[in-house]
Amino acid sequence: MNPWRSASLVLTMALAVAVPASASQVPRRSARAAERFLGRLAVDCCAPPLRGAAPAGPRCARSTFQREALYDAARGAERAAFATDDAAIDVELRRAIRYLQGGQPAQAAELIRTLLARRDTAELHHLLGDAEEAAGNLLVAEEEYQKAAHMDPTEENLFDWANNLLQLRAYRPATDVLNEAVKRHPRSARLQVALGIALYSRGQYEDAIRSFCAAADLEPSDPRPYLFLGEMYGVSAALSPEVTRRLAGFVAQQPTSALGHFYYAMSLWKGDPGTAPPRDVEAHLRKAASLDPRLAKARFQLGVLYSDQRRYREAAAALEEAVRLEPEMAQAHYRLAQAYRRTGREDLAQKELEAFERLQPREATPTPAPPGEPMR
Repeated sequence: MNPWRSASLVLTMALAVAVPASASQVPRRSARAAERFLGRLAVDCCAPPLRGAAPAGPRCARSTFQREALYDAARGAERAAFATDDAAIDVELRRAIRYLQGGQPAQAAELIRTLLARRDTAELHHLLGDAEEAAGNLLVAEEEYQKAAHMDPTEENLFDWANNLLQLRAYRPATDVLNEAVKRHPRSARLQVALGIALYSRGQYEDAIRSFCAAADLEPSDPRPYLFLGEMYGVSAALSPEVTRRLAGFVAQQPTSALGHFYYAMSLWKGDPGTAPPRDVEAHLRKAASLDPRLAKARFQLGVLYSDQRRYREAAAALEEAVRLEPEMAQAHYRLAQAYRRTGREDLAQKELEAFERLQPREATPTPAPPGEPMR
């Protein structure tokens, strides 16, 4: 997770014009004081004389044109001061962004809060949310992201607010925010992915699949929706064909993606429980293993497939690679023990069973969890 987002980059580019260092020394109240002074001068000089006072001199015979000129000058001074103060804020804003870039979010947040008193905008609330989030203050960050989204419901502001809620595991409000966000920004793939994560976390698996499918349709070249879908094979028999179809498209677009081949193979295999796996399953698992030699789960699933097909020697070879790559994969040790036993290697089988028993307590009871971390 980046401590500062694209908004910071935009602000940095927008603030590329430097201003004199003395600009910050010109407070806005100076222009207001100047206007009041000039206004009083005009009124005093043009007011009727007090009873008994000496007649006004010619200098006080101000014309309407002269009075308007004085007010125009005052307004011009105020506008110049406003512009100067805006430039001073921009300088400080660049400094806050440097704090964020330099890994000093607390200093950035403190500075941004002082700027908000002078420029209360959605952009500054969003940037303060970035700083507080980077500092680990997720609840404070949520308040700032919420303010930014209410002031300006852009796709980025809504996404970052919802993403923060997901980090807080506030899945219901995150779902509410994201449902509204996708209505406002129906072409945003990442909003659909975030909505899928929120729905999955609430146990609404079929709705989550629909959101991930929508994201894949919106951004066919983005791998993230497919990888989330790949983790959900077998979750819904009714939607399994939809998942498989999109994973097939992803493999066609990105034939060098090891995970793409792996998830497509698993979707083909597990998407329709109770049926024999298609022949393509082995081909895609082998392709995944060749594309990424460190992908232990591809070797493990090949071992499971070979065992189901009673090809025990091939199963043992694949499972040996799986435990070599990931020694703490308890199920791989168990499966390997079964393959050794089927091929008459009882001594090796016993060692693998011992490894399985040693590792088994470390594996927590499976519970539904989001198929990935919140994105940036």
